[in-house]
Amino acid sequence: MHITKRTLAWLLLLTLIVPGVALAARQGRLIGKIVDPDGKPIPGVTVTASSKQVPGFRVVKTTDKKGIFILDFEQVEVSYQYKFQVSGFAPLEVNQEWNKIGTEHFEWTMQPAVVSASIGDGAPVSTSEQAVTAFNTGIAAFKAEDYATAEVKFKEAVVADPNLRVGWSALSSAHFEMGRFKEAAEAAEKAIAMGASDEAVLTTRWQAYRSLKDDAKAAEALKELERIGRQTEEAKKIHNEAVALVKTGDNAGAFAKFQEALTVDPNLQESLLGLATAGLKIGKNDEALTAAETILEADPNNEKAIRIRFNAALALGDKTRLVDALVSIGAIEPAVAKNGLLKLAFEAYDANDLTVAKDRFKKVLLVDPNQPTANNYVGIICVAQGAPEEAKPYLQRFIELAPNDPEAPGAREMLKYLGAKK
Repeated sequence: MHITKRTLAWLLLLTLIVPGVALAARQGRLIGKIVDPDGKPIPGVTVTASSKQVPGFRVVKTTDKKGIFILDFEQVEVSYQYKFQVSGFAPLEVNQEWNKIGTEHFEWTMQPAVVSASIGDGAPVSTSEQAVTAFNTGIAAFKAEDYATAEVKFKEAVVADPNLRVGWSALSSAHFEMGRFKEAAEAAEKAIAMGASDEAVLTTRWQAYRSLKDDAKAAEALKELERIGRQTEEAKKIHNEAVALVKTGDNAGAFAKFQEALTVDPNLQESLLGLATAGLKIGKNDEALTAAETILEADPNNEKAIRIRFNAALALGDKTRLVDALVSIGAIEPAVAKNGLLKLAFEAYDANDLTVAKDRFKKVLLVDPNQPTANNYVGIICVAQGAPEEAKPYLQRFIELAPNDPEAPGAREMLKYLGAKK
């Protein structure tokens, strides 16, 4: 039986491209914990939260006996600023990008307040009054974002007392803010050699080596971050940089940043989705397809990943992966799936590749078991391949579904020939 190839058009590609990455307003909750350098909770910390991007938002909380506080947000995809204050500890200010719908848990460490180095102080930070004075001046400058002055003062502090561990940690941060990455790494290494293990100095060391393109040392530094559970948070920071680039329309830059985030945390789903979305927009279709498929292994119903997978496979012209993508998209775009699978099935049928054609017609039936044409052609191919018993139920179903179809008389004749009563 000769069948004329059916011409079935795809829907316009642009109608299926997903929107930008996570830009909608949502609601989130932060469950925060404040601890001292030994990991013990600090109760009674005053937590002041605000946001320059959310006018009027200002919330004040106090940590409970477990060092816990809770903040609720009405907006995400914005930066929140937290100020932590309690007697006996140095004030701490934190800037956090919030991008998640739902709840996140974070922990911060407050350092004991720097005390003056005078006789009679129970636990002086340094025996050098000059070091303490310079350090405190540097802290004030750093908070005012006067990093040049902070850098000078922290240098004075560690010259006056080379064993001032917090001075080396602070100097590392100031160097980094000034773009002196080599010096930042060296100062961080000195602090760590003296026993510093807080997340700030470990993060600065890793960021410094990353900025220096020293992959080997960056990898070793990252292991330390992983040890304290900071890997995912650092990846999220890079992810947020990528999201900012997306918002400016720099999809190529965003693509590179999403890749960078995934080198830190290969399992960060939002970065996989961002990579897939940006990749599709800049023609990195193979990378987009692979990222979408990776997401779907963990989350088979992720609609954005399903759409990207289809668009990328279509752009690549990879028929094998396109068939699977069409089956996947059937739940949300049944017309696209059925038409696309029928087109591919008829391409194989007209090329006389009956095994592939049969598989593709069966894939149509996975999307819609009641698709008449697919039932008919599975039956026809089964007969051609010498499997009459397998053919009968498909031909019978075709006639039930489309008794007035122009090809229905031929199906009835075929069933009569095969000995079926119909």
